[in-house]
Amino acid sequence: MRTKTLKRIRLIINPVSGDDEPNLLKLPEIIAAMEAEGIRADIAFTDPNNSPALIALKAIEENYELVVVAGGDGTVGEVAKGLLRSPVTLGIIPVGTYNNIARSLSIPTDIVTACQVIANGQIKSIDVGQANNEHYFFEAAGVGLDAALFPIGEEIKGGRWGQMLQAVRLALNYKPQRLRMEFDRPIAEARVPLLKRRFVRKKPLTRHELRLSALLVVIANGSYYGTGFTVAPDAAIDDGLLTISIFRNFSKWQLMRHFWSISKGQRQYSPKIETYRVGEVKFTSDAKIPVHIDGHPIGELPVTLKAVKDMLKVIVPKTTVILPVGET
Repeated sequence: MRTKTLKRIRLIINPVSGDDEPNLLKLPEIIAAMEAEGIRADIAFTDPNNSPALIALKAIEENYELVVVAGGDGTVGEVAKGLLRSPVTLGIIPVGTYNNIARSLSIPTDIVTACQVIANGQIKSIDVGQANNEHYFFEAAGVGLDAALFPIGEEIKGGRWGQMLQAVRLALNYKPQRLRMEFDRPIAEARVPLLKRRFVRKKPLTRHELRLSALLVVIANGSYYGTGFTVAPDAAIDDGLLTISIFRNFSKWQLMRHFWSISKGQRQYSPKIETYRVGEVKFTSDAKIPVHIDGHPIGELPVTLKAVKDMLKVIVPKTTVILPVGET
């Protein structure tokens, strides 16, 4: 790809968000890094009347060939939603706190290097998760405890530290919930074995339905979600599959230790996690179990989640093969 030859490039930036400083203060560095690669873009700022998705949709209508977003996962995800199924390619300059989407795509978080990827990288079509044929997600969906905690976590992030006690109480009192999962393939095909077994089951599980009790289930499109948790280190964002991680035989202390061990992009192997890979899964339950996608509550079960292939074109590092975390 030769980004420098493109005539119409839109740069979308949220001026008020940012990690250590507002993105607006990073704009001179972003512009300088892009121009150093021969890239000139028309800048558009998000505001309450111009959402990232709306600006992206307008960019399609105005015949822009490339849309570059400078922001964190929230802004990147909203711009991406505006570009789904379109011929317009997305470039990402990760300037958020966790940058889970960029990291799943092997896009560097350094501004200068990210702009070099935009100038010299390759276009790759990636999957997008979908809930109930309506809501799209890029990182992961969650059923159970994390979905119950996410709304409180957002309040805490917004400065309501008094909610911390409520979060602790909820976590301590939350009980494993009975639920049913129906896969689009036999359980034996969906299951990811922990170890290579010396003996093969004579009668593999041909049924598609799994019934169990679990504290939470994470359904990942990419490797990272939330506050940088490496929740599905073996997930790939371009394989047409969702990676399901089931936390059923965990005590609260073990669960807390596990999530601490996978924070900030670390990879911690846990033999207690049951893992499955499917193209589609339906969750049902007799209980009222909450569901979230990319940290946004979407109600309670039932929910059907699936991976939709080739939904978005994005620039990634040249010759990159999107491998599971830790593999080279």
